[in-house]
Formats: sequence, C-alpha cells, structure tokens
Amino acid sequence: MEENLLKIFKLVDKLNEKQDKVFAQICYEADDNKKLEISIRSKEDYKYIEKCEIHLTKNGLIKWNNIVELLESYVRGVSLE
Repeated sequence: MEENLLKIFKLVDKLNEKQDKVFAQICYEADDNKKLEISIRSKEDYKYIEKCEIHLTKNGLIKWNNIVELLESYVRGVSLE
C-alpha cells in the first residue's frame, strides 16, 4: 500500500506542475473509517472533475492501478471543454 500511495503523491505533484487547468487534492481521515479521498479539480473555478473515495480497511477492495491510471491520464493532458 505504501508504494502505491507514494506513487499517487508523486503523480498529484506532477499534475499540479504540468497542468494549468486542473490540480489534485488529497484528504485523509484517520478515524475508524480510514477514508482517503483523491480529487481532480479545476484551477479556474475549483469545481470537482473526478473524485475517488477509498476506505483503507483490512478487507477493503482497492484498485490502486485504476487510480494511478486516472492520474497519469490527467498528467499527460486534459481538455476541459
């Protein structure tokens, strides 16, 4: 899990540096739910474009590759028309 989180952190930093239309936001709640939210938002009006909510429980079903692929697609380029 740590390797995937590190990759996600690096991608959201890269997204902010490379894109002038969107940025990523990460929020984590360390309560009983252990909820991680990753959002892609517009830099112009801060609207949510994409949002992933993950519960990091022992038996949680997480598709890390899907999240990484989503972020990579935004890093490569995005059109907000």
